[in-house]
Amino acid sequence: MMFGWLAHAFGTVRSCADTAAWTISRTSVRMSGPELASRLPLLGGVLYLPACASSRPTRDVAPGWLVTREDLAPLLQTEELRASSMIGADGPREWIDCFAASGAFCARLHLLPDTDYLAWDALLSRGTSLPAAPVCPGEVACKAAIAELLCFHTLRMASLDVLDTLPLGQLSLLGRGIARDVARAAAVALEPAFD
Repeated sequence: MMFGWLAHAFGTVRSCADTAAWTISRTSVRMSGPELASRLPLLGGVLYLPACASSRPTRDVAPGWLVTREDLAPLLQTEELRASSMIGADGPREWIDCFAASGAFCARLHLLPDTDYLAWDALLSRGTSLPAAPVCPGEVACKAAIAELLCFHTLRMASLDVLDTLPLGQLSLLGRGIARDVARAAAVALEPAFD
């Protein structure tokens, strides 16, 4: 999927003004929250956009798991990943939306130039293609509480697995630009903020 945008881009050449003709390539991956949580640390740095508290699924955390922050709990309720990629006027973008069994949006993970691309592709390796979607605000934007640059971290505490986060160390200038653009499109604050 990492280079899905490239194949998609070479399918047809479009002018930047012809946004009505642009589409988003999409893939669906069935994956449980615990499996997702155990694989997230492999990604390295990502942009994390958790769902707004009012729209988060309300279900207990998966058995055998704890979270260090409330906004991580919906990741453990994930049952489906929907990966999307597109080429826009400012270049390629790729993200994963996490959905609960009820279809409720849980969170979005944005690929950055600083993300481990091999781990990203491995996470999506069992995917099945979905029909392309038109580029429209409902497909590109999400109802997020915040946009946060971070790395996921798991640890074992007694007989429980714990999902936690670590601050993102260094971030490329291109990564910063993408993060700012995504946060602006979602109308949320970017953490940490850059000067």
